[in-house]
Amino acid sequence: MKYEFILLDADNTLFDFSKGEAVAFHETLKEYGITPLPGMVERYSAINDACWKRLERGELTKKELIVVRFALFLEQYRLQGDPQRINELYIQHLSRQAILIPGALEFVKNLYGKAKLYIITNGTTVVQQSRFARTELTEYIEKIFISEQMGTQKPDILFFEKTADAIEGFTKQKAVVIGDSLSSDMKGAENYGLDRVWFNPRKLENDSGILINCIASCYEEIERFLEG
Repeated sequence: MKYEFILLDADNTLFDFSKGEAVAFHETLKEYGITPLPGMVERYSAINDACWKRLERGELTKKELIVVRFALFLEQYRLQGDPQRINELYIQHLSRQAILIPGALEFVKNLYGKAKLYIITNGTTVVQQSRFARTELTEYIEKIFISEQMGTQKPDILFFEKTADAIEGFTKQKAVVIGDSLSSDMKGAENYGLDRVWFNPRKLENDSGILINCIASCYEEIERFLEG
């Protein structure tokens, strides 16, 4: 194994966040009294992604993000509602969604014992803790680092500095970041000087300028790279 410390992103790296998001959003609208219409989930997802990008650039705080995304959604559909309350319902429903990407559990099991595994996520504490508790993943993970608890988020160097300080024996030369986001996972790893594996099952183009050590469209490709 090339690395002693493997830092794994959670959403759309291990969890199928897109599916979980769709289910949670649909249930949220129904509970709040809004009739879900075709295209609403996709529209919200695009708004949410844009808000997270703004967070990564320091343009929004996490507290602002969770309200702004629903305010923008309501505005686009000319709907009346309380963004704060909708977010509260959404968090409740999202916390119950622990849909893993096919092969994710086996992937983690295959790495277990060969290196120490850690989760690094920008997700909300209550959501991520609840979702991980609903899976077998926690049996194989040393620790979960959640941005909300750490007071900083990927791609900030501080997030990775705090992570490294909390891992006994951590050295950059023996660590790798695995994630699906160029702007969060790969940029953060580059900022801190860690090797980078971009999990890219959709085979997107890397237009970020970030140098990647390995681009993988499946878990098997990641395993082959890690094994050297």
